[in-house]
Amino acid sequence: MNTIISKISLWVMTLSLLSCVDADELATPNAAAPVLIIIEGAEFDGASAVEVVGTFLELDKTGILDHKVGIDSIPLSGLEIKVFINHMEEVGALVTDTAGKIMFQKAWSDLGLDSPGSGNQVRLEFAGTHNNVAFRKYHSVRVK
Repeated sequence: MNTIISKISLWVMTLSLLSCVDADELATPNAAAPVLIIIEGAEFDGASAVEVVGTFLELDKTGILDHKVGIDSIPLSGLEIKVFINHMEEVGALVTDTAGKIMFQKAWSDLGLDSPGSGNQVRLEFAGTHNNVAFRKYHSVRVK
């Protein structure tokens, strides 16, 4: 019985040592998001249009170590934002105002719901590029 247990434990230890791989980099490159995105508006009546407000801010972290300054949020004006559904279908192109805001308005039919029923959902994707770093924010809207 002891030989069986020792063989099994030797086999498990050998497997665990062989399965470890050192990796210097991640399999997919990751970059910190270049902007803070706040999306408002999630539930809308089926008879009315979808109206989503997005705010796009750049985080100034130069004062992060000073408790009197902290992190500052700076509105990004003139930022081009594209809105997609189904990953590839563009349904809007907007530019942020001086407050870093956009207003996305579309009928449910423009978002692929010809007869919206309670509980139906559509996933919107807000995409852009800032400081040569692409970003994408997902947001679901639902029929009341």
